[in-house]
Amino acid sequence: MRHILALLLMVSALGCAHEATEGPKGDNLIVSSYPQLIERNTYKTNRYSGLYQTFQVDITILTNEIQVASVEEKGHFLQWDQKRLQTEREKVLQENAAYSKFFMRFYSPEKDYDDLNKDKTIWRVYLDVNGQRFDGKVKKVSGKFVEIQTLYPYFDRFSTPYEVTFNVPMTTVQSGTSKVTLTSSLGTAEFIFPVKK
Repeated sequence: MRHILALLLMVSALGCAHEATEGPKGDNLIVSSYPQLIERNTYKTNRYSGLYQTFQVDITILTNEIQVASVEEKGHFLQWDQKRLQTEREKVLQENAAYSKFFMRFYSPEKDYDDLNKDKTIWRVYLDVNGQRFDGKVKKVSGKFVEIQTLYPYFDRFSTPYEVTFNVPMTTVQSGTSKVTLTSSLGTAEFIFPVKK
C-alpha cells in the first residue's frame, strides 16, 4: 500500500512539473500563462480587396512585462542560470528605456509585398503617442521557426516575423493610449494599444 501511495505522489508531482517552475528569487512562474499574456497584447487583422486577400498582420506590443516574460520563457527552455537570466532581463529593460518595440507577423499572398525590412518597400509603419508621430524601423527577426513560435504562438510557417522599433521609450507608450499604423498602396491597418478585448 505504501508503495502505491508513493508511486501516486511521484506521478502527481511529475504531472504538475510542466505547469509551474521556480522563477527568479523564488517566484513561481506559471509557464502556461505566457501564451495568454501574448494573446492579450496582440491585435490580428485581415485585409481584402473584394474577395482577394491583400495582407494579414498580427502585432504584439513588447511592453516591459512581455519582454521580461519572453526572457524568462526563453531562459526556461534554454535552461539559463540565474546570472544569465538577470543579464538578459536588464538588457531588455535598458533597451525599453530608450525604444519601444513591437513584434509583427506579416503575410501577403504576393511575396513581392512581403518586404517591410527593405529600403524600397511599399510599406510605412508609424507610432502615434502623446500627439507625436514616430517612424518605425523594421527588421526581419532571425531564428529558427520553433524558437519564434515558442515566443509568439500565433506565428506560422507561411508568414514573416518582423520587429518594429520606434525612438520613444516603452514607458511613454505604456503610460497611455498609442496607435500603430501600417500603410501602403495595398491598404492600411491601425492598431490601438492597450488592446481592448
